[in-house]
This record gives sequence, structure tokens and C-alpha cells, in this order.
Amino acid sequence: MLLGILVGIWMVIGAAIAPILLFTQSGRLREIEGRLRALEQGAAPLPAAPEPGPAPEALPGPRALPEPVPLPEPAGAAAGDAGAGAPAAPTPLDAAPPRPGLEEAFTSRWMVWLGGLAVALAAVFLFRYAVEQGWLGPAMRVALGLLLGGGLVAAGEWAHRHPLRRGGRPDPVGPALTAAGVFALYASVYAAHGLYSLIGAAPAFGGLAAVSLAGLALAARQGWFVALLGLAGGYLVPALVASQVPQALPVFLYLGVLTTACLALVRFRPWPFLTLACLAGGFGWPVLWLAGPFGPADQGVLSAHALALTAAFALLGRGERAAEGSAARGAAAALGWAAGPGLALAGTALAGALLVLLALACDFNGPAFAALGAHAALAGVLGLRRAAFEAMAAIAALAVAAALALWPVPPVLAPGADLAAQGIEAFHPGYGPFAMPEGFAVFARALAGFALLFGVGGFLALGRARRPALWAGLSVAMPLYLLALGYWKIGELEIDMRWAALAGGLAVAFLGAAVRLRAGPVAAAGTTPLGLYAAGVTAALALAFACLMREGWLTVALALEVLALGWFWTRLPVPALRAIAAVAIAAVLVRLVLNPQVLKYAGGLPPWLGWVSYAYGLPAAAFLASAPRFGPPDRDPLAAAAAAAGLGLGFLGVALQLRLWTAGAIDAPGYPLFDQAVQTAWWLIASLALLSTQATGRWPWVLWGGRTLAALAALQVVTLTALRDNPLVVPHPVGDWPLANLLGLAYLLPAVLFALLAARRGAAFGAGAGAALRVLAGALAFLWVTLEVRHAFQGSELALGVWPVPGRPGVWRDGNPGDLELYAYSAVWIGFALALLAVGILTRAGAWRHLALAVLVAAVAKAFLYDMSDLTGLFRVASFLGLGLALIGIGRLYRRFVFAEARPPG
Repeated sequence: MLLGILVGIWMVIGAAIAPILLFTQSGRLREIEGRLRALEQGAAPLPAAPEPGPAPEALPGPRALPEPVPLPEPAGAAAGDAGAGAPAAPTPLDAAPPRPGLEEAFTSRWMVWLGGLAVALAAVFLFRYAVEQGWLGPAMRVALGLLLGGGLVAAGEWAHRHPLRRGGRPDPVGPALTAAGVFALYASVYAAHGLYSLIGAAPAFGGLAAVSLAGLALAARQGWFVALLGLAGGYLVPALVASQVPQALPVFLYLGVLTTACLALVRFRPWPFLTLACLAGGFGWPVLWLAGPFGPADQGVLSAHALALTAAFALLGRGERAAEGSAARGAAAALGWAAGPGLALAGTALAGALLVLLALACDFNGPAFAALGAHAALAGVLGLRRAAFEAMAAIAALAVAAALALWPVPPVLAPGADLAAQGIEAFHPGYGPFAMPEGFAVFARALAGFALLFGVGGFLALGRARRPALWAGLSVAMPLYLLALGYWKIGELEIDMRWAALAGGLAVAFLGAAVRLRAGPVAAAGTTPLGLYAAGVTAALALAFACLMREGWLTVALALEVLALGWFWTRLPVPALRAIAAVAIAAVLVRLVLNPQVLKYAGGLPPWLGWVSYAYGLPAAAFLASAPRFGPPDRDPLAAAAAAAGLGLGFLGVALQLRLWTAGAIDAPGYPLFDQAVQTAWWLIASLALLSTQATGRWPWVLWGGRTLAALAALQVVTLTALRDNPLVVPHPVGDWPLANLLGLAYLLPAVLFALLAARRGAAFGAGAGAALRVLAGALAFLWVTLEVRHAFQGSELALGVWPVPGRPGVWRDGNPGDLELYAYSAVWIGFALALLAVGILTRAGAWRHLALAVLVAAVAKAFLYDMSDLTGLFRVASFLGLGLALIGIGRLYRRFVFAEARPPG
């Protein structure tokens, strides 16, 4: 029975392989037949020598040859007939193979791959059928599966050694058979362990690993399909082999060997998918392990795995940089970079991220920081080894910065006996850099170690670096960042002379590095590192000032650093100084504009000046003073940014100081009419200043700032001051004094300022915007006149209707106007219209005359729609009499002064 089963299996294998072999041999026979036919057709015209001359235009009925083959050289060709005909065509080996059509690709490649898949599935179905029929025991099933896999691999290797090449394209038969064989071997070894328990976890793990590595070795000879299957199966091995007690060492030792083998294969066969698979498998399993069976004992194994992969991705990458020229452009250059520098940088980034996750899982213990330090040192050494890998050091620095930023401050701190003897208790708001509780010890040692590693290491690397600016930047930025981080987490940003002294010492160290760099053996590094160390001096001093001052003074220190950088730029024009200045400007703007904590700042200079006087005023002055040092603000982008930031902070500083005076606090609840009036006046005054001839002539971009402020002021006046919070609608005391009250500040002053804006000459506003500003100014003036008339009759409270008196329960006030008040409105409106008309005639501005006509229309409408029915007695007579005389007089004025210009002289 066993012999019959084996014969049946062989028949199945033969039925699967025989068509492929027959296809191969029949193809060879057709190729030989085609060559013989080509020889016969090419030799026939040889006896009749062709006449010299150009080739004929066309041959009737050309017959396509099955394959381009070289024709035998005719006798006498060497006698010298070179000029009689066209040059000899190149041989088929020299010509690029044409792209296969859809039919050829389907029949010669896709069907072959599907055939290999069908063979693999046939093996699975055969096993399943044998199991269902009870023919085979578990051991025999596994043995037959191994034999089948081995036979397919052997057949694939034979087909690879005897390929059928058509048109210069490889034969896919061998890789298809080999891939099917590898699949069968995987299934057999896994079945022996996972289904039948014939072998333990260790032998199964070793067997699957051997199949994976063998598949990669075969892929180096046969192609990417075998590599893909071998790699996919290889990374599935830890999931296929289950263990009751998972052990990290064998798993990650195997994953390291597999990834290294894949990288070695990538070094010789640039397959992009292999690099992605190596990254995903090499670093995906550690993340899954952290989420699953991770224990404290696995920390060393995972750390070593991350460091080993960092080195492997850098050393086994091809390290090619894209060459100059068109040949290196496009997809070829991208693939070359991905297999070399890109692979190394991606491996470094993923290893750093893995170490950060490992530090989180281990509560940031000492070994976690040690692993990050080893990763940074390894990245630095490898970066110095090859120019394309220098960015690895920067990536490792980002990992260190992220890990230290994520370090949590212990919720409970025990000061210890030494600190308690100094009077430092557990509730102390901040600790110094030299005396702190034990809970900060590991973090503080990590800060100091990384500061030395990057600070000293970056400086020493300048002599060998190909990009000195990168190493100098790390040498300056990382110690500054780590000192600021320690001051934040340990010192809690409290005023402390010890942290300031440490920052001052760092400034001295940067100054010494700059002096050494300028005169020492590394002076060939150029001026950029020197500029970076000079910027580091200013930044460290700014940090020292911040340790001695509270809240807004840190921002002042950053702004003064920009001024110092501008001074350095005038003497040492290093581009890096401009970049640092731009970052500092952005940091100041974020702290003062987008930082919600700024509302909680306290303090001030004299009692009447709040903290905004220096927190905004000094940075504004520093930015404005530094702008011309970087270049002309109308042409240089950094100078323009500094000037714009200075003007913006100056505007905000005044606005916030006014808010402190009017409301008592920036975040005080409510936004009453008085605050609106003060802010509107300041916005319009600032707009006038920005739109002055001097400012716009020097900095044309200031026009947009002035226009924006004018638009915001107009929006606030219309929506809030004139509509929502109008004293006619909302009961609000405006003051008892006539004319000298809140109404003038809220309505008359904005009207005057809008009128001044409308009178601006040049490009401040277009014709349409200027007319709109005049209309708004006239409307606000009309509203002020009306409200002042109401104030003369009603006093401080102007609201219409009947409403309760604030602070007096049960007392109501009737705000409906009387006859005299109604008549006063008509008289005042007519007088106001006459005043507007006079202004329009004197200035020859049609907008003011049009506003006068609009006020007259309102007076006429009031007289006929309201006064006629509500006024009685002499008030009604006086109202209409005054209106009629005014209309007649205005008509006379128009004929005399306005339309007289249109009459011809004489």
C-alpha cells in the first residue's frame, strides 16, 4: 500500500512538473527550428551580388523571422565592399530586448507563477485528502511533505541551470518551482510541530530558520520571488513556533541573523521590497514583544537587538550616493539611495524609537539611558565612517531628546538626610543642579552624560567630519536643550543662581570652543561651526538670565539673543546665525502670542506699569534694533520678519497694557463698552502710524498691517460698539458730564480717526475703501450726535423703553423720549447735515456731501413718519418750519457752490 501511495505522489509531482519540462524542451526545439529556417532564408540571395547604392525603399511581403540571428558573412565581404551598403546591424546580444506584450507576459510569466502556486496548493490538497482517507500517519505525512519540498527545490534548481531565454528575458520556471518547494518545506516543518507534536519548539524553530536561510540563499541565484517567500516565511517563524515560556534571546538572535542575511542579499541584489521587509520585520517583532511577553529580563536582549540592527543596516547597506548626471536621476537614483543611506537612516530612526519605547517600558532606568547612549555613540562613529551616514548622529540625538522629554517627574520625592539637613523638604518647589533628591539621580546623570557625549564628541568630530556644521550644531544644541530640560523638570523654572551659574559655565565652554576652532587645527572646518558656537554663547547667556528672572524675562532673554546674533552677523556672516535667529524669533512669538500661560504672568515695574511693559516692550525693541543688522527690511526676509515681529509685539504690548489698566487683568471676564472704546482707539492710532508716509516708504509690507488693523477696528465698532453694546439698547452708564463722557471715546474719536485714515494719500486705501471709511466716520459721528442729544435729556442712562434700574430693586425707569427731545433730534440732525455739507464743499469731497444728504433724508423721514403724529403744538410747527427752511437753504447752497463749477464761464 505504501508503494502505491508513493507511486501516486510521484505521479502527481510528475503531472505537475512534466508540462513545465515539456514546455521548456518544446521551446528549445522551436528555437532551433527557427534558426535553421532563418539560415535557409538568409543564404538564398547570396549568389546574386546586390548593386551598390542605397537600400531599396520597401520589400514586398516581408516575412517576419522568429528570432533575430546573425547571418553568416558572405565570401568576398572582406574584399572591401564597405561603402556599398548600410553598416552591419548589431547582434541580438547588443540590442535591448523589447518589452513583452500582454499575451507573451501572461503565457510566459504569469501562468508560470500561477503554476507554481498551483503545485504548492496541490501538495496541501494531497495531504488533506490522505489525512481524510486515513492513508498516512503524522510522521509519514511530514516525511512526504519534506520529500515533496525537496523535490520541487531540486527541480527549480535544475530549471534555473538550464533556462529557456527568449528575447533576453529570464526564465521564471525555476523560481516558481523553488518557491513552491520552500512553501512545502515550511508547511511540513510547521505541521510536525504545531499539528502533530512530533518535534519540540527548539527543533521546529531551527528547521524553519534553516528553510528561511536556505530560501534566501536560493533567492540570490534565482530571483526576487524566492526571496519574498523565504523572507515572509522567515519572519513568521516566531509566530508559528509557540512556546509556553517565551524566551527573548533565541527569538531575537534568530531575527538578527535573518535580517542580517536579508541585508547581505540586498547588498548584491537591489530589491526595494527586501529593504522594507527587513525594516518591518526587524523592528516590528520587538514592538510586538514589548506589547506581549516582555519582562524586565528581556531589556538587555532587545537593547542589543536594536544596536545590532543599527550597525547592520549601516554596514551592510550599499552606501551609494546618487551620482551627478542624468543617469542617476529618477527611479534608479531613488532605489540606490534607499538601498544605502536611506536604509541606514531608517534603521537608525527605528532603532532609536525602539529604545525610547524600551525606556518607557522599563521606567527609564539606568540601562535604558545607557542603551540610548550606546546608540548615539554608535551612530556617531558610523556617521564619521561615511559621509552619507552623518545624519545618523542627528537622528540618534532626536531619540535621546525624545526619551529625556518623556521622562516623568516622580510624584513623591524623598529629599534624604543630606538635603533635610540643609533645610530642603519634599515640598520644595525646585531643586538645584548639584543637590537634589535621589529620585532625580538617574535622570540628572543621564543629562550630564549626554551633554558631554554630544558636546565634546561633536567638537572632536569636526576634524574628521565632511559636514562640520551638523556636528557643531549637535555640539551646541544638545547641551543647551539638556540644560533647559533639567532646569524645567528638576528646577521647576524657579529663580536659582545655581542653574544660572551652570548656564554661564556652558557659555564659557562654547566661547572656548569658538576660540579653539578659530585658531586650532580644526580651523579648516569653515566659518559655519564658528558661527554656531558664537550663537551658543548667546543662547547660554540668555538661559542664564532666564534662571535669574521669572516668566516674561525668559522671553526677554531670547529676544536679546536675536539682537546679539545680529551683532555677530555684522562681523561674521555665517548663514547658521540667521537660521538660529529665525528660530529664536519664532520661539518668542510662540511664547507671547500662542502661549495660554502668558495670561497668568504677574509682576511689573512701577505700580502703574504691568509685566507686559517689559515682556513685550523689550523684545519689540530688540527685534526692531536687530532688523537692520541682518539686512534691509524691505528686501531681506529675516530683517523683514524681525521688523514685523517687533512692530507686532509693540502693538500687542500696548494693547495688553491698556487692558490691564481698564479691566485689571488680561483675562478679566467681559468686554464692556469702555474697553472696546480704548482698544478701538489704539488700533486706529496704530493703523495711522503704520500707514504713515515714512513707514510705508521704508517698509512697503507694513501697508498690509495697517489695513488689517483698520479693518479689525471697523468690524469691532460696527458689530460690538454700535450694535450689540449700544447704550440705546443695553443699559450702561456713560457718565454725567455733557460731551466729556464715554460717548465721545466710543463714537466721536473713532469717527475722527476713520476720517483721518480716509484722508490718507497714496496707496494706503483704494477709492472704494476710502469711501467706505468716510461713510463709517460719518455714521459714527451721526450716532454720537444723536446719543449726546439723548444724554442731554436723559442723563447717564440712555436705554430706550422701560427697564429696571441696576442696584435698586423694584425701581423702574421710563426711557421714552418727550416732545422737546424729539424736536431736538430734528434740529440737531439738520445742523449736523449742514456741517457735513460745509466740509464737503470746502474739501470738494463728494463723500461728505453725500453723507449730508443721507442725514437730511433721515430728518425728512423722521418729520413725516414720526413727528407729524407724535409731536403736538408748537413743537410740530417748529419741526416742519426748520426742516423746510433748511431744505430751501441747502438747495441754494448746492446751486451756488456745487453746481456752479459745472457752468461755463461768462
